[in-house]
Amino acid sequence: MTDSGHTGGLREFLSHSAGAVVLVCGLFFLLSFMYLGGTADPQAHARYIPVAVVDEDDAATLETPIGPRGVDIGSQITAGLLQNNDWKRVRLHVVNPEAAEEGLRDGTFFGAVRIPADLSRQVVGLIDAAATEAGAAAEPPERARITLEYSPRVSIVSGQVMNTMAEAMQESFHDRMGTELLSQSRLLAEAESRTVGAAAAVALADPVMIDVTAWNPLPDGVSNASLPMFYALIVILAGFTGAMIISALLDARLGFIPLEIGPLALHVHVAPFGRLQTLVRKWVVTLITAPLVSALVLWVAHIIGVTGYDPWHMFWFSNLVIIAVGLCAHTIIAAVGNAGLLVNLVVFVVLGIPTSGGATPTEMLPRVFVAIGTLQPMHQAYLGLRSIMFFDSGWEAGLGHAVWVLGGWAVAGLAVGVVVTLVYERMGMRRQAVADRVPAGRGVPVGRGTAVGRGAAEGRGAADARGEADNRAGSGGVGPGRGVRVADTAAAGAGQPREVVERDPAHRD
Repeated sequence: MTDSGHTGGLREFLSHSAGAVVLVCGLFFLLSFMYLGGTADPQAHARYIPVAVVDEDDAATLETPIGPRGVDIGSQITAGLLQNNDWKRVRLHVVNPEAAEEGLRDGTFFGAVRIPADLSRQVVGLIDAAATEAGAAAEPPERARITLEYSPRVSIVSGQVMNTMAEAMQESFHDRMGTELLSQSRLLAEAESRTVGAAAAVALADPVMIDVTAWNPLPDGVSNASLPMFYALIVILAGFTGAMIISALLDARLGFIPLEIGPLALHVHVAPFGRLQTLVRKWVVTLITAPLVSALVLWVAHIIGVTGYDPWHMFWFSNLVIIAVGLCAHTIIAAVGNAGLLVNLVVFVVLGIPTSGGATPTEMLPRVFVAIGTLQPMHQAYLGLRSIMFFDSGWEAGLGHAVWVLGGWAVAGLAVGVVVTLVYERMGMRRQAVADRVPAGRGVPVGRGTAVGRGAAEGRGAADARGEADNRAGSGGVGPGRGVRVADTAAAGAGQPREVVERDPAHRD
């Protein structure tokens, strides 16, 4: 019977379980804070949403009994927007048509308020038709209209933002402009001994109608503006999840950890590789995997009918994301060991998705989320892929910034990985594992004086000869004070292999 050293008592159970409970609770507290805190009430965090205002109104002249009067409805609307705007939530930019087009094209503006050149003329036509005999006899004038455009390619909520603005403007037109124009029309009608009819009064009560339309709708095969975020999530997962799979499999094949397949556990001899050489092998496998995964994702996008982007740009940018994240994920695992799996999950997914700006734009996220997402690979992946998918790969639409930041992550991953592994090796912290676990009762007896330091001083030939002699002698049990000697291959460049003397109770009868 083997004495494992475990009592099975409540105290031992609590001691073993405490760390797991704390980590799980901490992880899901963070998940709850990030995912609920960033999506519960985006409107409450809205700030500085950029909207263009384009006033092309040419003004008009209204003939009154006391002489002509200039009417400039466009200037009134623009002044009202600027005066009544909540500048902490919406940032209005009065620009010319060319600047508005450029801003919509590169994603600078969420939308635009367009005031047409004939707006004042149409409003004057409504007044004339309601108040004068000549106007009543002429053809009914067209209703005055302005257009609010939103860019569905910038954000999934851009339409909601512009619809909210349209409702506020329509209410203002009715309460302020409509009342004033109706009063002017009645005065003009009285001068001609006429009255304003009920239908004309209704038309003047809402003198300007608002049309909300999409500017440059999403391309064919795409009906969800969040598609770049989900594509970004795929390549981010390919980077950090792929790194974890590659790291675990290579460590198992190199003998640093057992390879478990169902009930089977395969233990292989430890490869004579140092930490840096092992890390470089993992990096190389990631470099090989990245283009294959990028091509597969593109193939799937083609199969389901996603169009409107340059496949080559999607391919090389996806490679950049996978490589940058993969290199850093390997470095984190090399630096902190198994805890790197949790660190990678937190860095690349838990903190990445809610701060990406894909589901909720950064202008509607809490400030702490924006600070976290500024250098997050997920946010950069989203910006770059959105630029490629929706903005013709425009460098100014986020692709340029994303390339520089992701390139920085890749360089940092390489540099930190080299430094950390070299420091560990210089400190003598080489990766070691017992190649063959010796069952209890079948160990190789070693004299009481045998120790790690003594085994390290002996040469390879002496250690092997002693092991073979002991095996031929059929030595069995290991008594108190004795250990099990297992040859452990040292890392490359470490000199002669050392002996590891295990005195763990698990190897005693």
